[in-house]
Amino acid sequence: LIGQALVHHHLGRDWRLSHTSKYNELPSDYRKVLEMFLDHPCAPLSIHSFVRAGQQVGKKAGTWFGPNTVCSAFSKLHAGGALGSDNNLQLLAYDGNDGDNTIYKSEALELLQAGPLFILLPTRLGVSSVDPSYIPKISHVFSFPQSLGFIGGKPSSAHYFIASQGEAVYYLDPHTPQPLINISEKDHRSFHSSAAHRMLLQHVDPSLTFGFYVKDEADLADLCERLTTMNQALGGYPAISVADKRCLPAADLNFDETEDDDGVILV
Repeated sequence: LIGQALVHHHLGRDWRLSHTSKYNELPSDYRKVLEMFLDHPCAPLSIHSFVRAGQQVGKKAGTWFGPNTVCSAFSKLHAGGALGSDNNLQLLAYDGNDGDNTIYKSEALELLQAGPLFILLPTRLGVSSVDPSYIPKISHVFSFPQSLGFIGGKPSSAHYFIASQGEAVYYLDPHTPQPLINISEKDHRSFHSSAAHRMLLQHVDPSLTFGFYVKDEADLADLCERLTTMNQALGGYPAISVADKRCLPAADLNFDETEDDDGVILV
């Protein structure tokens, strides 16, 4: 999901990889993205880097990283400059513990002043499985030009979901064994998966994280309009909501305790 966001950012949504290309024939921006994920402790987005970032958010090596933990770990890496000083990709990573499944336009607009925006939105769309009312909404999100899919899976099984067809979704399995990369030979084949798998949405764990790539303010307005239209058309509780800004917590509200409200009974 993160790799796809970086490809969108550097090469555009319409760029496609030619698997016949030799490594040194690939665009330099694409090679930079691949090398961020090298299986080496010094690579900024390697598994080693994510484990170190996970420790900063309370996850020890060897424990399960759920979608929300991945967002928190990547936030640490992004804040630490993992993407490089010349990369202007902004990050808006929400906290899944908030439980409101909402994109706040004011926060997104502020970050867009500095560059294109990568949105990570952890959600929980059910108790033990995805609630049936959310299934058509999840499927529809894949049709948005800003959509990067979502990460999730089943207990102890993480996947990257890239497309939908009816009530089924297609995913890539990052745990497929791949040959070790020989950096000196610059072999890029094992960075990619040659097969997509299929799963019914009703079998997906309800804890999942959506990703969106937003180019500018007009793109954000388009995304919000698409989400609003989808929620109105499909009805029920929205899988992803849109709001102008956050409401203040009750503790931050300023009530005047000196005034009496006659006729109001507090229970």
